[in-house]
Amino acid sequence: MNSLSYLDYFYLSLFSKKQSKKTSTIYHILTGKKTASILYGAEKYDLTYFFALFPKLKRSQFNKSIDKLVCLNYLSQSKENKEFSLSNSGEKEWTLFFDHHHYPKQLNYLQDGLALIHFWRTIQLITQVLSEVRYKNKQYTPIEKEWEKQQWLKQWLKNNNANKQELAVAFGNEWILIMSELPLLYAEILTDSLSGHNKTGKTQKQLAEAHRKEAIEVHLIILDSLACIGKIIDHYPEKTPLFSSIYKEMIQTYDGTTKSALLTKHYLLAGYSLEDTIKHRQLKPSTINEHVIEISIMDPLFDLSTILPVDKFKEIKQLLKEVPALTYQEMLEKKPEVLFLWFRLAQIERNRNSDE
Repeated sequence: MNSLSYLDYFYLSLFSKKQSKKTSTIYHILTGKKTASILYGAEKYDLTYFFALFPKLKRSQFNKSIDKLVCLNYLSQSKENKEFSLSNSGEKEWTLFFDHHHYPKQLNYLQDGLALIHFWRTIQLITQVLSEVRYKNKQYTPIEKEWEKQQWLKQWLKNNNANKQELAVAFGNEWILIMSELPLLYAEILTDSLSGHNKTGKTQKQLAEAHRKEAIEVHLIILDSLACIGKIIDHYPEKTPLFSSIYKEMIQTYDGTTKSALLTKHYLLAGYSLEDTIKHRQLKPSTINEHVIEISIMDPLFDLSTILPVDKFKEIKQLLKEVPALTYQEMLEKKPEVLFLWFRLAQIERNRNSDE
């Protein structure tokens, strides 16, 4: 009987039988190292859903898990390099484990992860405050200590300048609708997490003990639940106006794109060429190129035709279609004029299309 943890099985699920993967790249994906190469690795490995999922994960802990999986022959290492692939027994083990445990399937953490965290903190605070409003109690300690969050709440209450009792009822009714649409386990865990009048929300450790699960599994259930809520309020915008407005604000405010790349994106959207953007931003061409790669991965709808030679881009994509494993050096032998940026963007688009 092996003694693997939930995280061990989760890490195992990130590997594939068809594609060998570098453990160092997977580690940087999970901890959210936002460089062009790691972002491309997340796209290539089909792991953007879990980008920055565990920002505090220690390398030693991760490596220890990988070593266990290798010792059990669940992962096999390539003889040519330091890449690993999933064995038949490894695939069977993680599949069987998640038949009886929760596996996060709703997340798109690269794009929405930060927004989900702030959305959860915000609705927890609102829930507590409006619960106390219902009982006309002003003597309580807010669960949110951050000054900015408290100031946001004051402004939100001011903007929704209806009777606070009516606001509390409306917010509660939206919660009821949302909870009725969630799977039962999700609804139970979220409900137990909330604080209100004479009620203190349970910690993830307490929830784990109550549901006989590991705390990390409860954490992922909560994140999946929040992603589900986003879909529910998208489906019922007229019935969830309060939740919908908060969710949209969080998505807009906490965009996962780095600030520098976001500024580059603004220039490009304004019609500036890559060359003009480099001049105005006074950055190295390589830095702007990394920004463009990040933008392309973060925003699949971004129109690349405004900054790339369309004909050349089509030629690159055709060559990659014919030879998927084509390297940049091999590309240069066929098309010496091709820039690395063009090649990388074509790879990203091809990976994305192959997943659809």
